[in-house]
Amino acid sequence: MAAPLKLKRQQTAQKPKSKLIADLFPVAAVLVDTPVSHLEGVYDYLVPLHLEDSAVYGTKVVVPFGNTQVDGLIVGRKNDSQQIKNLKMIVDVSSPSGLISSQVIEHLELVRNRFGGSFWSLLKSALPARVAKEDKMISDIRSPSASETYESPQLRDLIGRSDYGMLIGKQRLKWAINLPIGIASSNFVNEIIKLRARTGQVLVIVPDEKDLLALKNDLKNFFGTSFLELGTHLGKSDRYKNFLIARFSRPSLIVSTRSGVFTDLEENSTVVVLSDLDQSHYEQHSPGWNTRDVSLLRSKNTSLLFISASHSMEISRLIEIGWLEKKNYRNKNGIQIVTGENGRSFVSSVKKGIAQGNVLVTVAEKGYANLFLCAKCRNTANCKCGGKLQIQGANSVPTCYLCDTQQRDWKCQYCGESKPYVISKGIDRNAEEIGRAIPKASILISSGSKQIADLPNGKHVVLATAGSEPNGRYSSLVLLDGERMFSRPSLRAEEFAKFQWFSSLCKVLPNSEVFVTLQNHHPVVQSMLKADSNSGASLELINREKAKLPPFYRVAVIIGSNLEISKFAENLRSSKDYEITGPVKFDQNQSKLIIRVKLEEGGNLVDLLDDVSKIQGVKGRQIFKIRVDPYDI
Repeated sequence: MAAPLKLKRQQTAQKPKSKLIADLFPVAAVLVDTPVSHLEGVYDYLVPLHLEDSAVYGTKVVVPFGNTQVDGLIVGRKNDSQQIKNLKMIVDVSSPSGLISSQVIEHLELVRNRFGGSFWSLLKSALPARVAKEDKMISDIRSPSASETYESPQLRDLIGRSDYGMLIGKQRLKWAINLPIGIASSNFVNEIIKLRARTGQVLVIVPDEKDLLALKNDLKNFFGTSFLELGTHLGKSDRYKNFLIARFSRPSLIVSTRSGVFTDLEENSTVVVLSDLDQSHYEQHSPGWNTRDVSLLRSKNTSLLFISASHSMEISRLIEIGWLEKKNYRNKNGIQIVTGENGRSFVSSVKKGIAQGNVLVTVAEKGYANLFLCAKCRNTANCKCGGKLQIQGANSVPTCYLCDTQQRDWKCQYCGESKPYVISKGIDRNAEEIGRAIPKASILISSGSKQIADLPNGKHVVLATAGSEPNGRYSSLVLLDGERMFSRPSLRAEEFAKFQWFSSLCKVLPNSEVFVTLQNHHPVVQSMLKADSNSGASLELINREKAKLPPFYRVAVIIGSNLEISKFAENLRSSKDYEITGPVKFDQNQSKLIIRVKLEEGGNLVDLLDDVSKIQGVKGRQIFKIRVDPYDI
């Protein structure tokens, strides 16, 4: 593990004397945000007399460092210093006093030890930009009260009296909950939140603003002033103001996107992570972190509820070893699963559904004809530059996806035939075919930058790509492109496809028909028939372990110049502790290296990469770009 924060120089020196220095604990230990990563550390500074009361533990300050002024965080106050040279004076405070609690600092240290990088990069993720005018509201902040008597008979009937009793009890919970099929997911999650709030604070981490809005209205009406919203989607002023409320008040419920995962909570609180497999839970900046692992690193008295339509392999491993308790609640929903075997078409499912309400059709890709062949000889249609040709719309000409060249008079370069045969339909082509089969149906498309957040009034056939499904309930569900989704060249292809399909399945009404474009014997179809998304996880985990892949191995992806990456790879190959893949060139000047190490040795890998970055900084070399435990390899 990375070493704890400590002083850079440790030699005894006399305490400087000055009438301008604070009388009580005149020396502050300050974690300095230096422009050079290898100099990050704790340095001693004198506390001016006029800042004696405000420059306390957890306060951001401005301090001189070298020939410039930088940010710092006070992590201690004391009577004297062991640093040998004359101490410099803190210039000013740059945050409210005690803005960062000791619990948050300790939590950030644990996260830094797991993912590497600098403490300040994590602190900047946890702390929104200051809006000084909002600081004056701190004195007016009061802790709101919440209901301690709420009951939910419907939820009790679904989950049983035993689990219901534990949910409203004081004991620590460590649950992995599958969203039940046939019940509105937002209602189910909201009921769990309301009940758990009886026992203490609840922090809910959602993937994105769309998920937040799906929960917000009901919860805000219920909790009133005890409801708080956090996240980068808020304006700068509102984000900082709400952060102050979360820090200096104790709202019963905080709902946030990824950045709120570090929020300071009272003792015996509950953290709920919704859909941990969603990519939005992963921080994009190096070295990267994810809300699942950050939540797992909270204090041992914090309850953890992971709620998802289908859990990640990391959560499945924790269930398998008994660290998390699996909760799968079934109800009599009357949902019928049918497959495309024996040439059955999905159109009948669409017609049946549109007669009763809305229909959701999920597809793998946007666009029209993303890949087509010659109708005669079945050779792929390619451009002269080597790129594949695509058809953007019903009346569009074939266009190269690489050079954007249009081929108005396209003919097969092998046999001369001019008729295309589409084998990779996009969402637009599917919408066109459904429109022909059901001429009077209202067809909506939700994809890419043109997403529909909520179902409009009326009856509609909604076509959506992964993650673009409008919130609402559907009378029929069609899951297209199964083979394409489950066969993508990605580590998480099957995992993510199952998550998307079960997420859609949780949107259907009772007694609905669900059409699946996979064979009945496919593992995910069997899981759907059992109404258990975690079914078959044990076999998947065995295969992952044999292949030396996450969640049994930790992974680091390192990007750097071709020469430096090659040298680094050669040095690592002498160690038997690491599985090395690469280097692989991905442009003219840079290469990528993938390092895998057993789970229990992950800390050593993180320390190694931190040391390499510091050495590169000392020698003035370009520092590697490092991603630890990325979403995908």
